[in-house]
Amino acid sequence: MKIFVLNPPYPVAIIREGRCQSPQNMRKNSVPQMTLAYLAANLEAAGHQVVACDAIALGLSEADTIKRMQDFKPDLALFNTTTPSIANDLKFAEKFKAMIPDCFIALFGTHVTATHRETMEANTFIDATIRNEPEWAALALAEALAKRGSKTESMDVAGCTLRVRDVIRECLPRDFVTDLDSLKFPAWQHFPVDEYLHPVFNKPYLMVNTSRGCVHGCVFCVAHQFYGRKVRYRSVESVVTEIRDHVMGRFGVRHIWLYADDFTRNPEYVKKLCRAILKEKLKIVWWTNTRVDVKDEEMFRLMKQAGCHMLSIGGESADPEILKRIRKATKPADIRETVRILRKVGINSLVYFLIGLPGETRETIRTTIEFSKSINPDYVEFYPATPYPGTEFQQIAFRENMIEVHEWEKYMCGGSEFVVKIPGVEKWELEGILRKAFREFYFRPMYFWIFLKRIMHPMEFLRLARFGIGYVFRFFRS
Repeated sequence: MKIFVLNPPYPVAIIREGRCQSPQNMRKNSVPQMTLAYLAANLEAAGHQVVACDAIALGLSEADTIKRMQDFKPDLALFNTTTPSIANDLKFAEKFKAMIPDCFIALFGTHVTATHRETMEANTFIDATIRNEPEWAALALAEALAKRGSKTESMDVAGCTLRVRDVIRECLPRDFVTDLDSLKFPAWQHFPVDEYLHPVFNKPYLMVNTSRGCVHGCVFCVAHQFYGRKVRYRSVESVVTEIRDHVMGRFGVRHIWLYADDFTRNPEYVKKLCRAILKEKLKIVWWTNTRVDVKDEEMFRLMKQAGCHMLSIGGESADPEILKRIRKATKPADIRETVRILRKVGINSLVYFLIGLPGETRETIRTTIEFSKSINPDYVEFYPATPYPGTEFQQIAFRENMIEVHEWEKYMCGGSEFVVKIPGVEKWELEGILRKAFREFYFRPMYFWIFLKRIMHPMEFLRLARFGIGYVFRFFRS
């Protein structure tokens, strides 16, 4: 079967990867398309003919992308989607279906997982949606189509919602596969690896998945919709082999995003992985995430020794009551201590705060901004809290009449537009508060002191200078 896997064109560079669905504020290029690369590798291993296309990284227009698809004449097309891009994704899919009506179109992503029935009822040109992680369901769908062609009457593909004539059939859920080592290594040969440049290092980077799933119940997060609520780990041997032989050996890439929903959930696993990287003498630079309730200094030291450059931290808020209400299960003191330990061992910290969570007020926003300055991480981001489909936050927002904007394209965590209202704060004020928060954090004597100490190292100076120009431009452009 001929299968086309696609990161659809979009007016701006946007992340479409698992729980991530935000604009690339610091650069114009796309991020590596890990899920598409997994799909391509595993479909090819099953004997299918695959063409993969990252239209954003390649700078392709809708017409250019459709031309590529017409030249290939696929039997099945798999489209990656997100909430903020869904309207654009559906318009593109409709155009494509009109050009190649015999091609079976399936969408995947967290948005269509949460809205699979509504999406298909409103868009009759969509033949299927894949719920949750797509690799195994896509294989089963391709096999079913190869056997039955376009006759979907007898098809039953777990994890999919199918269109059978004019009826929507919701097939049974598909169990999350525990053996992640069974996945083939991502087929990066289909993608423009040199276009995936990290904004700080200005070097190509790729993603390596270490685990999937998250046990925590944060009300705003969509991670469980893609990878579930149980953490599943790849073996350390599989991860190291992929880094050494595939990412480094085949593609010559040494900068890596170790992708996981909760990388430090199991400190002993992390320590084992770091020791294996050190034993293999893998000279890599990598980054990932951590929760603030995992304060294992030995683990962080090993991570630093193994090449960890930076950790992303979900701080969310400095107000204890908001943290309780969103079921983060952390305290502001945990955020402070984690930043302190990371500075002690030499790992950069990037702390994210969400403005507009349930219980937010003008006073709690000020508390969070002041707290961010007091803990003094290396970087900070302030994002509008976004009530994505399928999250408890969306249910709370509807129940408490918080939602002011209903157009999906505005639901871009990492953007600057608020879709929820905050008591006592006008919507037009919030974007100004967001910009002011960045100015307050980055233009302080204490932050300049940290910056000066870091630029004493020549390579760090070059990286930060390049990164800083883009950062300043983002927040002070008219």
